[in-house]
Amino acid sequence: MAGVGRNSKLYSGPTAEAIKQQKGKCQHCNRLFTEVDGAVELHHIDGNHNNWKRKNLVALHRECHQAQAVHRKRIKDGLAKRAVKA
Repeated sequence: MAGVGRNSKLYSGPTAEAIKQQKGKCQHCNRLFTEVDGAVELHHIDGNHNNWKRKNLVALHRECHQAQAVHRKRIKDGLAKRAVKA
């Protein structure tokens, strides 16, 4: 149902905890998570995917997650590597 806040019960573990702590809002854009937004993604603030400490994790919309500097660089680097192979 569009416009209804995403229920953290649809998720488990760290993602559910982050959604609940953030009161159902994206840490980046501050909009509520809704079903029309698609998946909620868990972002590692320090970029270290081995650091699962709660203070290092935030829930973001997919587009907000991809807008993070660490991910923009990875996407850019990946596109550059593909261009070199072509």
